[in-house]
Amino acid sequence: NPEVFQAANAMCVILFTPLIVWFFARLRDRGRPISTAMKILIGLILTMASMLVMAAAGVFTEGNTLKVSPWWLIGAYAVVTAGELCLSPMGLSLVTKLSPKRFVGLLMGGWFCATAFGNKGSGFFGAIQGMLSPVTFFLVLAGFVALVALGFGLLLPKLDKTLKQYNAG
Repeated sequence: NPEVFQAANAMCVILFTPLIVWFFARLRDRGRPISTAMKILIGLILTMASMLVMAAAGVFTEGNTLKVSPWWLIGAYAVVTAGELCLSPMGLSLVTKLSPKRFVGLLMGGWFCATAFGNKGSGFFGAIQGMLSPVTFFLVLAGFVALVALGFGLLLPKLDKTLKQYNAG
């Protein structure tokens, strides 16, 4: 049943949160901390990787004629959840750290508004999914995320500098 696969995301959040927190704390303790902005970039890269996992599963459908193992979907959920855990809390953290105190609530609302627009975009892609092969569909999604990650990566040095300037980093 499809709802069983929905639980994969929640299970991954529960399992991965302590591991990701431990990983970043260990890097910090070893004198190799990762900036908040870099964690967001890692989240974007993992999101792109989850789309590539699904594109790889699409390759094994042999032109949409075969079903593939549900483990592909669970694997994609695991990768996208790890990305989400790097991206979402870090983004909210940056909003609260960099916003003027009197605008924190408003700007957090802006963050969630952007999330709502992303969900609307997700609905658009869901509507056109049937027009594309699974491989093409997930490669298009991976391509969009790759473009965002590339743009963010190009801004990373400036963002890191700004974060250090405000001790938010």
